[in-house]
Amino acid sequence: MIDLHAHILPGLDDGPELEAESLAMARTAVMDGITILVATPHCLDGRYHNFRDSVQLACNAFNSLLAEEGINLQVLPGAEIRFAPELVEQMDRGRLMTLNDTGRYFLLELPDPFISHVVSHIVFQMAGRGLVPIICHPERNKMIQRDPEQLRAILAAGALSQITGGSLTGQFGRRARETGIRLVKAGMVHFMGSDAHSHKSRPPRLADAFKALGDLVGSGAAEVVRTVMPRAVLAGEPICDRHRDIRCFSRDHRVNEGKVTGLRRLFSHGSLKL
Repeated sequence: MIDLHAHILPGLDDGPELEAESLAMARTAVMDGITILVATPHCLDGRYHNFRDSVQLACNAFNSLLAEEGINLQVLPGAEIRFAPELVEQMDRGRLMTLNDTGRYFLLELPDPFISHVVSHIVFQMAGRGLVPIICHPERNKMIQRDPEQLRAILAAGALSQITGGSLTGQFGRRARETGIRLVKAGMVHFMGSDAHSHKSRPPRLADAFKALGDLVGSGAAEVVRTVMPRAVLAGEPICDRHRDIRCFSRDHRVNEGKVTGLRRLFSHGSLKL
């Protein structure tokens, strides 16, 4: 599996402080079946400012540590970027880390509250630059919990969305779970990440969440979210409009096996240990 959202680099944000905790998280991820994990420290959130160069250096150092420890996990650079007034300027200056540093997709955290048309305008601006924001954990945002349709306008402007796996399994409470299910059933979910911060209370685990997703939309659609879409992101490949709604993959995995296999081939890249 691929986890596009985890706070695993030591000492950078509210994730692990020490290398030992980061290594414990890495071992937990491997045991859960995760082979690739994107390190996404907070940025522009008013407290942490983990810009591109520092994230890359920390990621390189941690991969070296993983190799020394014999932990078979590939950690790629990324960031969880808060929606902030300086977002466009910092992105234009090349200071913000996109997912796997491809210059296309990036995690965008919405404030609570937010103004939908303002966010949509910035998303549209980003799309004009060839950038695709992935709205992270929208199901945990109180405004979207009250009105999930708030997210639809932002997606229409060019964004994608990623829910937290723990939301589907109840880790973040009833409202997050119910909102996550509503977003999935409405076709407004494209990715699922762990948003891990530790190896105990918020670990990098996704297997149970993908089982829950499969129960909701079928194994074919869950496989697209689990493998196909993340591969496209890590390769910096465009995702066409017809693949933005996982509901086009019916509940019967056998019916869609050829469709899913074809997408896997399209986004298959040997440099990624899937």
